[in-house]
Amino acid sequence: MIKFRSIHDLNNPTDQKAFFEARVLFWEAFPHEPEGIDRIERLLRKRAQLDFDPILLVAENRTGVVIGISFVFYFPELQFGYLQYIASDPKHAARGIGGALHEATRELLAARGAQGLLFDVPPDNPKTVSDPESLPINRKRIGFYERYGARVVEGSEWDVFPNPRNDYFLTMLMFDPLGRAPRLRQTKARAVIRRILVAQFGYEENDPFVVHIARSFKDDPVRLRTNRKAAAKPIVLGARLKPISIVVARDHEIHHVKQRGYVERPIRVRQILKGLEGLPVTEVALKHFSIRHVTAVHDPKLVSYLRAVCKRLDEKTIIYPEVFPIRRPDRAPAALEDRAGYFCADTFTPITSNVYAAARQSVDVALTAAELVRQGDRFSYALCRPPGHHAERRIFGGFCYFNNSAIAANYLSANGKVALLDIDYHHGNGAQDIFYSRDDVMTLSIHGHPRHAYPNFSGYADERGEGLGLGFNRNWPLEAPVNDARYLKVLDEALPVLRRFHPQYLVVSLGFDIMKGDPTGSFDITTDGLQQIAARIAKLGLPTLIVQEGGYAVRNLRIGAQRFFAALADSWFSD
Repeated sequence: MIKFRSIHDLNNPTDQKAFFEARVLFWEAFPHEPEGIDRIERLLRKRAQLDFDPILLVAENRTGVVIGISFVFYFPELQFGYLQYIASDPKHAARGIGGALHEATRELLAARGAQGLLFDVPPDNPKTVSDPESLPINRKRIGFYERYGARVVEGSEWDVFPNPRNDYFLTMLMFDPLGRAPRLRQTKARAVIRRILVAQFGYEENDPFVVHIARSFKDDPVRLRTNRKAAAKPIVLGARLKPISIVVARDHEIHHVKQRGYVERPIRVRQILKGLEGLPVTEVALKHFSIRHVTAVHDPKLVSYLRAVCKRLDEKTIIYPEVFPIRRPDRAPAALEDRAGYFCADTFTPITSNVYAAARQSVDVALTAAELVRQGDRFSYALCRPPGHHAERRIFGGFCYFNNSAIAANYLSANGKVALLDIDYHHGNGAQDIFYSRDDVMTLSIHGHPRHAYPNFSGYADERGEGLGLGFNRNWPLEAPVNDARYLKVLDEALPVLRRFHPQYLVVSLGFDIMKGDPTGSFDITTDGLQQIAARIAKLGLPTLIVQEGGYAVRNLRIGAQRFFAALADSWFSD
């Protein structure tokens, strides 16, 4: 798991520790300018005296270790930012941490009302690149930012003169509109450029160089280069496609923890929906279901606690469990806020005033989609947020509050046996706990090995169920590396187990965090791998409910959803 937060007070022990780790990471990521982190420290310490806001955002893993940093100059009067540094731990550079950190940085600025972000990138023009071997690297970096809608700025002299404050390296300027229309007015550009050269590079405001560069932005609006990234390969679908029913809570954004850069963010749903555009899907209206479906799966004390504590909180309060009743669980503190550890598995799943409402709504999404399958739909998709597969009978955790997949599986089990297949990167501990003693719902999970992956204390291969449920729980924990071929081989071991159970329904807990580049996972599944996973699931021939769980790399959510559901829709007619 990963979370983000800004470093504000270097006199605070927690921020001191984080800044020390950020310093070490900075030296590893930027070995040629080690003094840069000292300047960041000076700016943070004299923040109150500055006419701009220096923002240091850090990414921390679940143990609180800093694994990524970004540093931005934010000019509030112009509603514009300048990104100076962004880096992830070089030891884990391929794990998508940098992408998640960039997304969090953009989201933080947008929440502050920013209209855009400027930053430097090395040039991708062979005529201005002295080292030909760096050219593909430079182009890849620009392509990364282009995926977020950023565009190279053209028509100014920013990229003509090597800047003496930038070690005389040529750079190009990129403009990110932060989700707005890609339009930068000349007056705004000139004003922001002046502020950057003064605040970041130390020039005087009336320095001839500052005036010259600002005035070199002559176009209005500023000319932006067309993205050079090739268009995505079109998906070729079969001729006989039946729409897949999709259910989504359109007001899921009530659950958004902005203050700490919470990675389970509203943008996840927006990106998945963007990926589904043009595919044969039909949205079905959300229905409301009785609380009895929740208490049939979860301890009523957990349900009552979440309802009561959320009702008491104001909209700005966030509770993270800190104290856990290991030795005296019978002695509960009086304050509801202090009881969070009695019902939560970790320290990074928050409670806010909207958590209960959002979690109940997510349950309704899953049950509405389950009802469609029970009524005869071949496939339905519950685009749930928040997710649910880490929620056990009496505890919540892992960004999950109520177990949407398990509640839907229990609902379907009234009409026949159900197989619940979890293909999220993290173990489906919630369903395992809930159904561990039952023989009418078989739980199967393929996931990162719990020696290294959350939830760490469950998901081992020898956990097979108990009592009536003995033999009806199966786990396939996998150590990295896991590519398409290895994952599909394991899936081909799991599916015969599922078939022998002869279920009437299949519930799939879907996590796009198995894809290469997810910041919370270590698997390397490609879009081709996802297509093959979907095809194998479709060929089971079962009425199937897909329930959305994890996945925290924005691009993966879009292209992953596109490829998975395109293959799902196409392949069940191809037998």
